[in-house]
Amino acid sequence: MGSRSSKSTPFYCDLIRSYFLLTLPGGECAEDITEHFRRELEQIKDFSVCSADTLLRMQKELATTKQTYISSTAVQHDFNINMKLNELRIELLIHCKQLSPNNQDYIFDYDNQFIPTAKYDSKRSYKKADGYFPGIATIGNHPVYIENRNGNSNVKYKQDQTLQRAYNTLKKFGIKPKYSRMDCGSFVKTVIPVVEANSEYFFIRVQRCTSLYGTIKEITQWQDVEIGFKNYQIASIQYASFGEKKTYRYVYK
Repeated sequence: MGSRSSKSTPFYCDLIRSYFLLTLPGGECAEDITEHFRRELEQIKDFSVCSADTLLRMQKELATTKQTYISSTAVQHDFNINMKLNELRIELLIHCKQLSPNNQDYIFDYDNQFIPTAKYDSKRSYKKADGYFPGIATIGNHPVYIENRNGNSNVKYKQDQTLQRAYNTLKKFGIKPKYSRMDCGSFVKTVIPVVEANSEYFFIRVQRCTSLYGTIKEITQWQDVEIGFKNYQIASIQYASFGEKKTYRYVYK
């Protein structure tokens, strides 16, 4: 994360440690560390409890300026991209042996999660609430990339660029997922080449439409399989996505 001024104490490592010690016992905001946990935390050897003001000041030092994009329909989209903290996240996961460059079978998951909030800069979402709509990539239960966007931003808008940044950040530390999984919010013509280039296999839920339903109804041979202790019927079909015919394995329950 870089160094603070030589006259500044505590250091960024104290910030990370403080937030770990704040959230693990159930703290919800920076003020809890001094209001509710100071007496207990002061008993930890070689640890000086930071004030809430200090934590918030250091947190602000690490913040990045939002980037604003104007779509072709004149909609303003606010993105916040913090590569330094995303790289730190992966370094910590590798250091704690939760990720390893030697593992060749990782599954990369991506989704956008709406977070309702009354913050001054949050915008109205199609979910009929104000909030943020960050894109979150995970491997297992571990978040490996987070990129914030405002609530009014459609999940498909510039998603290919978000995914490319996520894959590049993992690649920087020698981690390349074997599989990628996403829902129909990633069924975008510009997204498919990015996912295909950065994983051996990928699974993206196709958006439902009349032509797809018609093709499925014409299937006469289904194969019975058990997936996750549940019985399914599966079949392969030729489906024209974005004008190109490719083979998809469609799962029917």
